[in-house]
Amino acid sequence: MNLYYRILWSTILILGSLFITNLSVLASAKKTSLLIESNNNNSYKSLVEQAENLAQKKINQEFTNNSEITEITITILGERRSQIVPVIRSTVSREEWQNNPKIDNFTRYFADAKLLLKFEDNSNISDNQPPVPNSSPQVPAPPPPSTDSQPKVPQPKNTSPRRRPTSSPRFPTDEDDPKIIDD
Repeated sequence: MNLYYRILWSTILILGSLFITNLSVLASAKKTSLLIESNNNNSYKSLVEQAENLAQKKINQEFTNNSEITEITITILGERRSQIVPVIRSTVSREEWQNNPKIDNFTRYFADAKLLLKFEDNSNISDNQPPVPNSSPQVPAPPPPSTDSQPKVPQPKNTSPRRRPTSSPRFPTDEDDPKIIDD
């Protein structure tokens, strides 16, 4: 009975320690998503700056208020004209943040967000008009080479040992093959 008692308590202690370890691991990382409405923003740059400021404040707040958090992943979503897309994502550990609390060191910027949120570089272009192509300087084409400088390449002769077929091609059948013997 003593052996069974020890095995039971060993199993309970092992399971308890695994449970406590898993709880501490779950509490150590936090993922958060926040939404910024950008209908009144006129530029994508101001939206990104607003997202960076919000992420920095949220990271500071989470690390200050909760000492068990060791890592934070925060995603800032932008909303404009009923479109919602990620603008930035920051993943930072507590130690990294204490050493260097600059948000741009830990941030991934989603470049396609500008296009998806329909921010335009020129404010005078309306949504109904197609964009005007950029006028780039034209480079003149090089002059054609003179005929004297090109090497002469021998041309194939028009005579060929093959005859051109005069009718449509005929495909072989079983009747044409003398090697096939019917039993």
